[in-house]
Amino acid sequence: MISNTEYAHTVLESQVVEKYKALGFEVIVEPQKGDLPFDLGSYRPDLVAKKSPDEGCIIEVKVSASQTSIDRYQEIAELVSQHTGWRFLLITKEDVSPIKQEQDGDKLLTWEQMLQRKIQAERLLSLGEAEGAFFSLWGILEAALRWRAEKAAIPIERFPTLSLINHLYSQGELSIEQFDKVKALRKIRNRLAHGYQTPDLDELGRELEELVKELLELWDQE
Repeated sequence: MISNTEYAHTVLESQVVEKYKALGFEVIVEPQKGDLPFDLGSYRPDLVAKKSPDEGCIIEVKVSASQTSIDRYQEIAELVSQHTGWRFLLITKEDVSPIKQEQDGDKLLTWEQMLQRKIQAERLLSLGEAEGAFFSLWGILEAALRWRAEKAAIPIERFPTLSLINHLYSQGELSIEQFDKVKALRKIRNRLAHGYQTPDLDELGRELEELVKELLELWDQE
């Protein structure tokens, strides 16, 4: 008898397959060694999605991001990243909807765009537009976190924000001080997004500005 977890995995996997097929990929479910574009040792992914013989995704499907061990997959992600045109993705139930973003042509901000938007957000702060500046800076921060995950071959760049933050900290990409700041500022962002008044928003905006500056400078040097 199939368990609830197995059933949820099967349903999620089917959703992922259909979405990638709609994006024009050839999708192989439970690929065998001969179906893989290159040697992955004993590891077998849930799916291989091919855009062409030299481009595609190696995909692992997990029902929950919070119950996923990233350490287990980072070595695979690093191996896949050595092959131009290929990416390793962990896709969870919380993460299925972002696949549509790719269909719509949405992409993460580039590094240059992040730097440009940072200048614009700083200008908003200087003009007293604290709320607009905060949302703009948060967008830069989240883009930078996802950019760092992809660059470090940690396959979490598509994870929900809180899981992304937690995993980056657990992988040593955020210090304890940075981790605490990001989580505290995320609460402020959520309060603003849900229409709650937030005292001292100018000061909080400056704090977020400093955190964004710190992370961009740190990761630009690596």
